[in-house]
Amino acid sequence: MVTTQSAVTVLAGVLPGHAPAVQQILATAGKDPANNDLVSFAQFPTVHFARFFVVEPATDLQGRPLAARLIFLADVDGPADAFILALVGAAGDGLHTLYQHCQGYPGRAGLLDYFKSNRVPEAATYVNTIGRTVAQIHQEAKLHDAIEEFLDRNKDQWRGQSPRRVRASIQEFVEYEPSLSSARQPFLRPDATCILGEKLHFGLVSAAGIVLFPAILLGLPLYLAILRWHETHDVAKDVFPDDARIQQLAGQEDHGVQNPYIAAGFLKPGLFRRFTGTVVLWGANFLTRHIFNHADLIGVKTIHFARWVFIDQKRRLVFTSNYDGSLENYMDDFIDKIAWALNIVFSNGVDYPKTNWLVLNGARYEEVFKRFNLMHQLVSPFWYAAYQGMTALNIENNAQIRAGLYGAMDDAAARAWLRRL
Repeated sequence: MVTTQSAVTVLAGVLPGHAPAVQQILATAGKDPANNDLVSFAQFPTVHFARFFVVEPATDLQGRPLAARLIFLADVDGPADAFILALVGAAGDGLHTLYQHCQGYPGRAGLLDYFKSNRVPEAATYVNTIGRTVAQIHQEAKLHDAIEEFLDRNKDQWRGQSPRRVRASIQEFVEYEPSLSSARQPFLRPDATCILGEKLHFGLVSAAGIVLFPAILLGLPLYLAILRWHETHDVAKDVFPDDARIQQLAGQEDHGVQNPYIAAGFLKPGLFRRFTGTVVLWGANFLTRHIFNHADLIGVKTIHFARWVFIDQKRRLVFTSNYDGSLENYMDDFIDKIAWALNIVFSNGVDYPKTNWLVLNGARYEEVFKRFNLMHQLVSPFWYAAYQGMTALNIENNAQIRAGLYGAMDDAAARAWLRRL
């Protein structure tokens, strides 16, 4: 059976005045997120990415104070409850050190219940390839390296050989190499229950959409009229970040091939924007679950995992992602390819560049959008990546190399497969 991924999001209010202490704890442990005295994530083989970060105290749009929030995120293989149980069991003392600074914390004995009760739902999640485990990613990278070493070691004998003959030699090498036994195992497939459940979910939602389509079509003119009223009356401040903020954010970039991203902001006031934001993210979650679930998010192929989470009774939205490359390239990738999607998802936020009919303009004002991004970006003091050094494209390529070991191929197909090496 394929192990699907779970998103874990735990939110706790920080005690007044304790945010600096929490930040210091995270900064110290974050110097080595794999092995530290707080939470050593190297001991959890099912974790793809994990992070702790703080959303600083704020005042909402009505002038009400909001306490600082400590947020923990993890993308894991298997059920979330099983991971939380393992996490608290193996790293409870470190978590106790951290969460004693949080509101309502009952002490070490109540840590598991505290984690469970403070877990919050995600409005939407994105997984680069559903079902691809941490173990599989490491195994396929090892396979790729081993085949390249085999080819280099015997490179003189490949001259004049047909692609199919070279492939056959690779197959024979993998077949008899003990360290590559995992590559000889068949791909894990979803069981019938999983397949049926996903098809049933897709079918029921699609059927409901067809049934409700006439009502949606009937109400669309009114919705668009209200939308345009809001778009023409919204105030979008173009705020320039100061040098100190730019330097602070730049200091956390370029961890390696992979990098973390966090942004948080207030939703525009009123039921209309809350309704639009909720519906849009529900739709995004449906699409990422059933359509964009294999190495491609509407043309963007650099994201490993992402999620959107409403906090503070849907007054604020937090977005996080684990992506490849620099932040500048990450932003450009979205702006150039799917600016309209950025507009749909994020234009309900305060000070987002003005949109036109929800999909036009907005992020197309590139410099304004990038300044908006900088003003809402947060620091990731503690961030863990299980396979740093591998891009999403590398991982997909490794999977295709493994898949190409099996099945019939003509010379053209074998040549194309060998080019992956």
